[in-house]
Amino acid sequence: MKRIITFFIFLLFVAIINANIIESDTLLSVLNYNLTPTTLVIFDIDNTLGHPIEEAGSDEWFSFRVRAKMLEGHDELTAVYYALPAAYYAQFNVPLELIEQSTPALIKHLINSGVAVMALSTRSLCIAERTVEQLDNIDVHFFIPHSDHHDRVLPMPHPCFYKEGILFSGNNDKGETLICFFDTMNFYPETVIFVDDKMKYLLSVEKALEKHNIIFYGIRYSGCDERVKNFDPAKADIQYRKIKEKNRLPMH
Repeated sequence: MKRIITFFIFLLFVAIINANIIESDTLLSVLNYNLTPTTLVIFDIDNTLGHPIEEAGSDEWFSFRVRAKMLEGHDELTAVYYALPAAYYAQFNVPLELIEQSTPALIKHLINSGVAVMALSTRSLCIAERTVEQLDNIDVHFFIPHSDHHDRVLPMPHPCFYKEGILFSGNNDKGETLICFFDTMNFYPETVIFVDDKMKYLLSVEKALEKHNIIFYGIRYSGCDERVKNFDPAKADIQYRKIKEKNRLPMH
């Protein structure tokens, strides 16, 4: 009984700590907040805005391949580097599809209401052009009023890039990357609403913003949870091989 009570106290403590983070299976939840011209709405990309039409190239496929390398004895960063070439190849050959068909209209509504909207992704700058192309194909675009819209390389420990409303954090901490972006652009919103499918990134951004007295609201997006749960690595590998076979040049 004592263990049960301790466990429930722990759950209550976690709930209090994360009082500014909710879980939702729809992006429309951002409309429940007080949205003003001083608000910045940030969306993650993979498993939040979109998902590859194939299992190959998906975030869960990449994570699976990273874990496989770590089981072989590699550290996490080395495992990521092992997994990246295949991930890049798949991204350049597999288009994204919307998770929610209402997403383009939602983002346009926010922008037309004077709300700043951007994306924050752990994707690498190496696929920045491809990411913009993928999102353009599903009619997803971002806009931050009164800001410099030029491409920017940010001074972070690992390569970090900003392009067309998308901040590519790569292997950098998402929260620290966002603060670096604010400082670089001289842009400081009063409130940030961040939507991401991974709790660790919500906590990272929450921690960074708290140090700078920026109000934070997080949404742990669950709209893709079932798809991630049903991920089939064997199917993904078959799809990946088919992509490579399709692109293989005929012998002369």
